Amino acid sequence: MATSNLTSDDKKFLVKLGAKIRAIRTKKGWTLEEVEEHGWGNWTHLQKIESGKNITIVTLRKVATLYRMSLSDLLDGV
Repeated sequence: MATSNLTSDDKKFLVKLGAKIRAIRTKKGWTLEEVEEHGWGNWTHLQKIESGKNITIVTLRKVATLYRMSLSDLLDGV
């Protein structure tokens, strides 16, 4: 789905999800650069996700794996 095809609700969801992912990372005490040490390929990609970039379900699963949590826990409350 192209970003231009996103509804206002879609964009709000992505921003809220990105904020939750950022909060999880900061709670762990990790900088963006340090996520690479924990198995994430490129910290700039995670930075885009945290800022509300549209992501695939596979990437979302990878984020959940990085933080050792289930997809349902990652999405809970978003």
